[in-house]
Amino acid sequence: MDERTSWMRWLTDLDRRYIFVLVALAVIIPIVLKKVLPVNISPSVKSSYDFVNQLPEGSAVMIVLDYDPASEAELYPMTLALYRHCFDRKLRVLSYTMWPNGAALIETAFDKMRLEYEGIQSGINYVNYGYQVGGALSIIAAGQDIRTAFPTDYRGNSTGIMPVLEGINSLADIDYVIDLAAGSTIDWWVAYGVQRYHFTLGAGCTAVSATQYYPYLNTGQINGLIGGLKGAAEYEQLAGHPDRGLAGMTAQSSVHAVVIVLVVLANIFYFISRRKR
Repeated sequence: MDERTSWMRWLTDLDRRYIFVLVALAVIIPIVLKKVLPVNISPSVKSSYDFVNQLPEGSAVMIVLDYDPASEAELYPMTLALYRHCFDRKLRVLSYTMWPNGAALIETAFDKMRLEYEGIQSGINYVNYGYQVGGALSIIAAGQDIRTAFPTDYRGNSTGIMPVLEGINSLADIDYVIDLAAGSTIDWWVAYGVQRYHFTLGAGCTAVSATQYYPYLNTGQINGLIGGLKGAAEYEQLAGHPDRGLAGMTAQSSVHAVVIVLVVLANIFYFISRRKR
């Protein structure tokens, strides 16, 4: 057996666990080193970013978190990117969820924002309404009278005299609503929100669901769409706050590169061994 043949045999008999380790390193190293690669910005994400970016200081933005921890990997980075952009612009932020497990995610995100933005306070700069039952009925109720629909916040405080709600009586008074959804709630916001109360709506969703919402984007029923982890990374890049989205996309790109190299090498070895036989 010549040296080349023994080397090829060693590679073809390589324990697959070495490949698993290689893939794990491709994920871990970019995240630990906090190295991020730039991403191409899609028009649908840019549209949402531009709309928030042109709102005057003190405008009200409602960011609805309709997801649970199962979809956190894709949608939580969007949440943080949007919150940071709003607080950078000194906008008021209102949040609630129609998913039972979403309320704690909202509170966790706001806790993080309080650490990053000194001086922001619940009831003054933002409000977490928590979990609201009724699904689409909560949208209709908020469109009629938001204080009646959401009389208390997540911690049970009365919302009636909160400074953050000054001048806001219904959804029609909110400058921008964006629903980050793992399910079908975006459909509810279009049907029961935009069509009735005529506010501007944006959307964010998991990557697998993004294609079903492009008709809404094309008809103007939503003005922007943030799709999956890549959409979150794009928004982070636009807002100037690289975080989980860009780190995740960098790790994903590294893994793809490793897999491509391994597939190419495997095919080269296959054709060489076949020719030798």
